Amino acid sequence: MAYRLKRSDESCEAALRRIAVEELDAALAEIDDPAMDLHDKVHQVRKRAKRLRGLIRLVRSRFPDYAAENAAIRDAARRLSGLRDREGVVETFDKLVAATGAEGFDAIRAHLVGLRDAAAARGHVEDDLAAFRADMVALRERAQGWTLRKDGFKAMRPGLEKVFARARRDRKLAAESPGTAVIHDWRKAVKYHWYHTRLLQPLDPEALDRRADRLRDLSELLGDHHDLAVLDAWIAAAADLPGSAGLWAGFRAHIAARQRVLETEAQALAADLFARRTEDMSRRWKRRWKAWRSRKAAG
Repeated sequence: MAYRLKRSDESCEAALRRIAVEELDAALAEIDDPAMDLHDKVHQVRKRAKRLRGLIRLVRSRFPDYAAENAAIRDAARRLSGLRDREGVVETFDKLVAATGAEGFDAIRAHLVGLRDAAAARGHVEDDLAAFRADMVALRERAQGWTLRKDGFKAMRPGLEKVFARARRDRKLAAESPGTAVIHDWRKAVKYHWYHTRLLQPLDPEALDRRADRLRDLSELLGDHHDLAVLDAWIAAAADLPGSAGLWAGFRAHIAARQRVLETEAQALAADLFARRTEDMSRRWKRRWKAWRSRKAAG
């Protein structure tokens, strides 16, 4: 299974249907896998949902059912966000400590683990996963009949341009005012452009593999920044935290310092990725498309 176009796809519409069904089949197999841990299942199928949303966003302006299907995938994934969010705070703590070498915060980790485990015990994860599965089965049935108003590069060009332009704009905004909301928006645009690059990888495999790798790294930097912001906001709003106020203030200082490092690294990595104007990027990818189609016809 490949999250990308294939020479065997008869049209963009056929590619859209194939890729969607493959992702949905993989998600259903993961849910039904008795050997997979429940937490791993939730993590994996939420990634599938994001990839599906990236797929349909590429053809957004040519896909009549985009709004309805995007909302359906988003709402289905939200069923599972609680467990993943609870797991995420512990992972965020561990990544922060590993990156900074911060010491003396074992009590904070123990508190976060306790909250995660208590919330998981009260939850209904298996029921939520069953409901998500039913949503994916219904989506798979619909995906086999999805249609597009255009074919070829015309089907994808507006979506490719819109996401790239948004990522380029948000990078500038984040450089001028690196607030949590701005960087989170930038992260989402970068992630969608990463998905689009992966989908179009066959157009120029070597170059687009390199680009996809760098976009993945950038997305992870921005994702770590967002996770730290979520953890910091939770601490700021929490009542009855164990330990001294100084303990938590010191930990939050490490969060802020790490976020500044991530911002600097993200801007440096993004400088070349988004240096081109949107129009220039689009023309370059159109040339890649034409060359790929020519090779496909000749082959």
